[in-house]
Amino acid sequence: MSFSFIFLGSGTSQGVPIIGRDYSPEFLANPKNHRTRSSIHVATGQIKLNVDTTPDFRTQMLRENIRWLDAVIFTHAHADHIMGLDDCRRYCDLRGGPLPVYADKETMAALRRVFLYAFHDGPWPKGYFAPEPHEIDGPFTLGDLDITPLPLPHGRMTTNGYLFVQNGVKRLAYLNDCKEIPEQALGQVAGVEVAVLDALRHSPHPTHMSLDEALTAARRIGAGRTYFTHLTHDYDHDLSQAELPPGVELAFDGMKVEYPTAPGS
Repeated sequence: MSFSFIFLGSGTSQGVPIIGRDYSPEFLANPKNHRTRSSIHVATGQIKLNVDTTPDFRTQMLRENIRWLDAVIFTHAHADHIMGLDDCRRYCDLRGGPLPVYADKETMAALRRVFLYAFHDGPWPKGYFAPEPHEIDGPFTLGDLDITPLPLPHGRMTTNGYLFVQNGVKRLAYLNDCKEIPEQALGQVAGVEVAVLDALRHSPHPTHMSLDEALTAARRIGAGRTYFTHLTHDYDHDLSQAELPPGVELAFDGMKVEYPTAPGS
């Protein structure tokens, strides 16, 4: 009953470093301070999927040598989460057919608009992106994972976090791009093994959790392990990590989180 995930990207919408800003040589020398846009790749013995396809998707997938995808799940339709979708064309080639794409009604409508040339009834020429759209409005199952969308406030829009449950075990709560974790979502993720939380920067932000807000959410969730993602250059990784409480870590690009196999599985 294997379960693992990789932080394909851990950065904010502009990435780190951002264009047109000077950084100290010491900051740039640490590879953990180089952050592409935030996304994860989840893998079990039965399913391989991505949550979001960032503008850095191709680079991320090549870096991690990920050669197969069974599905893509979207949190919302902001550019930093969807603009790599066309690069899934290679996975359509490898699969020999369309790639399942999961999103709520609003996000799917945006995907259909942005990638109008791909979302049609087919046929698709070889080498082109061929999506198989699945509109979600509640829990769904992929392989050995039961996946529950968790509506989260993100400014004037709502994003979806996701709870991944494997064989009745709450493996992962991915709660990115949100200003807070609502009470209903807190109840659903209680007892989760790992939580991933938006922790944009030190100072408050209107649509993302700040460091203090993320730490509060982490305490309320009480996961076995907590990782912060969607990080700006506020965080100098090693220095900032040293200030965090036990059980809370800053994510970095390429970080892999593996779960022990349960006895007898």
